[in-house]
Amino acid sequence: MMRVVEAVQRRLLVLMIVCYVLAAVAPRPGQFVRTVALGPITLPMVLLAVMVASAGLGVRLRDLRAVAGKPLRLVSGVAANALLPVALLPAAGLLLRAWPDAGEVECLAVGLLLVLAMPIAGGAASWGQNAGGNVSLVVAMVVGSTLLSPATVLWGLTVSAALVGPGGAGSLDDTARLDGLAGSAGAGVFALALIVAPCVAGIIARALLGDRRVARVMPVVKLVNLVNILLLCYLNASGALGQALSHPDPDFLVVAVVAAGVLCCVSFLAGRWISRWTRCDTPDGISLTFATGMNNTSAAAVLAASWFAHRPQVLLPILAYSLLQKLAASLFCTPSARSLT
Repeated sequence: MMRVVEAVQRRLLVLMIVCYVLAAVAPRPGQFVRTVALGPITLPMVLLAVMVASAGLGVRLRDLRAVAGKPLRLVSGVAANALLPVALLPAAGLLLRAWPDAGEVECLAVGLLLVLAMPIAGGAASWGQNAGGNVSLVVAMVVGSTLLSPATVLWGLTVSAALVGPGGAGSLDDTARLDGLAGSAGAGVFALALIVAPCVAGIIARALLGDRRVARVMPVVKLVNLVNILLLCYLNASGALGQALSHPDPDFLVVAVVAAGVLCCVSFLAGRWISRWTRCDTPDGISLTFATGMNNTSAAAVLAASWFAHRPQVLLPILAYSLLQKLAASLFCTPSARSLT
């Protein structure tokens, strides 16, 4: 079982690309499955909650206690992740104003805003571990960012929407839907129900079951989680890539990929700079770099599909960011990149 898990993990980026291609050429099954719902709860929401709960099951309380003596580095990683949308989006908004289609600019701005407002991705722990980082530190950053997400996501959406709205960079002409998303029944409830609660449930389940019992089932949990990730990739992509193929717009696709790639690289580089500013040793610096550079794109895609189903182009920069942050993470895992951290 572990060999299968390791093989899938090594090829995760390639398998995600396969899912995107499948969503582009055969989107209808994914579009149908996305409509399956029990009241306000859709299948992608359930898959997201299961994915986050699986990540929580992998958290050991002793890993969290191990970083109690390094509060500055822990706070730096969580704060950097929360501040990124406010720091990066106004500059991106000013650059995007030169694009001739105002509707496409809004889709790009909203998609990138949703990605950067999300908490640290659970995958940052795996990538950080593979790169030789401090696993306890990056796990604590992921958990801290996740637990604070109802507040940080709302704050990021509210402030960023103001900065890129009519009174700021001007990339958004109408922020009404974002204002609604930041309201009482929007992103805060989403983060609490589908990110915080499943993560806490996973952590509590591990504490109750004990490390030995959890270790027995972790290979199965990891395999199910990987399948879950790939299924989410297909379902989320089917909402945007099918339409992109039926109504091709190469210029928009290129600018979405470039904008997502630039912000992704800047996020990783910001993590590296903060690690140097806080004088981290190499393992802590690697952990801080991955925590700052990686956001929960699955949550951003599910949220976008729920609130911006009428504008599937919003998903394109999110999907591009999801792939590119994994590509960037793989590059930062190389020995030459680690030596610079």
